[in-house]
Amino acid sequence: MRSKLFNLVMFVIAVGAAGIAAAGNAEPPQDPDVLKFMSRALPWYSDSTFSINFDEKFLTPSGAYRLIQVQRKSGNQFFNRRTSVVLDEPGGTLWIGAAAQLPREILNADSEKLKTFIDEYVSELLMRNMRIRGRVDWNVETAGPSAVLRFNLFVNTGYGEYVRPGGVTIDGGLVLLGAPYPYDQDPVAYRRELFESSESIVWDYRSGSATVKIVEFSDFECPACRAKWPLIRQVLMKHGDAVDHGMVGYPLPSIHPWSFRSASAGWCVAEQQAAAFADFKELFYSMQRDMELSLVTPTALDFVVGNGLDEERLKECYLKQPSLDGVHGQKGFGWSLGVVATPTYYVNGWMISVPDPLWFGDFIDRFVAGEEP
Repeated sequence: MRSKLFNLVMFVIAVGAAGIAAAGNAEPPQDPDVLKFMSRALPWYSDSTFSINFDEKFLTPSGAYRLIQVQRKSGNQFFNRRTSVVLDEPGGTLWIGAAAQLPREILNADSEKLKTFIDEYVSELLMRNMRIRGRVDWNVETAGPSAVLRFNLFVNTGYGEYVRPGGVTIDGGLVLLGAPYPYDQDPVAYRRELFESSESIVWDYRSGSATVKIVEFSDFECPACRAKWPLIRQVLMKHGDAVDHGMVGYPLPSIHPWSFRSASAGWCVAEQQAAAFADFKELFYSMQRDMELSLVTPTALDFVVGNGLDEERLKECYLKQPSLDGVHGQKGFGWSLGVVATPTYYVNGWMISVPDPLWFGDFIDRFVAGEEP
């Protein structure tokens, strides 16, 4: 089952553009640069086609931004939807993700009034639609002109906060809670570079010579993550040293009560021995239906002792600053990429939302052979 968070975010996207898009019926120009970018930024699926069904430019004192809706068509109905994006022309970024239209009385408001409004509006939006608490911080460094006034959104998990990007168009038209991608870079290559340098990835299968790298964002309490893991493990076993696998803990505590604690324990296990992390994950997957919040700690301790790891070292890490910082860093890393559901996978920078045994094995085979989709 897909995460409820995914459905809620997609709903916010639809609200953000539906009213504006209805105003025009003429087919807009098909911008080849936007279409190419989106075909590589959105989750891969065979034989997908992309078209623009809405593209309007809005002027601000700092430059223009474009609100664009891209329609996708494929053989899988799950992917056949419209995606709203905002292209900040002077800032050179394309925002993918939630974009909500603001009330008309905020249009062209001065910056202080706009900030005051956003402080309260975003907090209410998150609580109403996602059942999470957040606060806005405007202390963000920016370089050069931009049609988007950026902020950091500090989201409370119940164990502390993680940071995700946000912004509001200078004219007060849209609030953006998605991921800002550099528009002058290929999104696949951009993500691949981030994965190479990120400290948020636990590389539980790593040979040092692999040409194919799978990065997984998942949640130990997520049924779909458990269901898809055997497929991922199958390709790892098939290809051996040719394929690396990295895991990024992405707990959703608002809907999965024990997910954050298990992610914290998993971080501590990996800090001692990354190769043990996959077994730890499989243990929690196997106990998913019977696991409770109170059982996470003793289960993690039993695993550590049973696998010859340091129990005292786990206690110094588990639900303490090292692991809290680690898991919150993983959450922030995921949001910076636009991850909104678990599981989400990346294969050499290509995003995969719903891997299927009918094609995923062949998909990996092509990468191992040095090809791309």
